[in-house]
Amino acid sequence: MPHIVLENINDTKEAYEAVSPFAQKTDGGILKVMDKYINAKAQSVLVESLAIENGVNQNFFVQLSPKKNSLTVRLLPLTDPEKTKGVKTIMAHIAKQIKDTDDKITYGKNNLEDFLLH
Repeated sequence: MPHIVLENINDTKEAYEAVSPFAQKTDGGILKVMDKYINAKAQSVLVESLAIENGVNQNFFVQLSPKKNSLTVRLLPLTDPEKTKGVKTIMAHIAKQIKDTDDKITYGKNNLEDFLLH
């Protein structure tokens, strides 16, 4: 399962505020973050996303979950999309939006190194 751990952050509300909707055209379609949701206790964030690649639409949620001193960016298992280049690019873009809010935040463990923008 693709994921990115952001180190030196565990404030879910801060991460929620850092994520902004975007749309990006690609060769075969469009990548889009449409909306975001935070639960009442500010412990989990869902980011509503859409990847259209070569005529195939995938709606899914990216989940932001806090750990002790980190935040994990991963796919919500209930919306398990095919792990395409577009899906991975959206996840990396969300992680970068959060990382760019504070110089202390760094990329930790992940399996999306090829997609991360430093």
